[in-house]
Amino acid sequence: DSNKHFVLKAAHPSPFSAHNGFFGCKHFSKTNELLKKQGLKEIDWEVTNNN
Repeated sequence: DSNKHFVLKAAHPSPFSAHNGFFGCKHFSKTNELLKKQGLKEIDWEVTNNN
């Protein structure tokens, strides 16, 4: 229900389709923009290696 939820759409980020819409879709920055507008904490999307 897009009246209750913020829906983002793009191609699946698999190696076969990532260049058909996932790269450049800015889902991570758009999500953080929405959170910030709502006064919520942004997400740190950085992937770290915990080895």
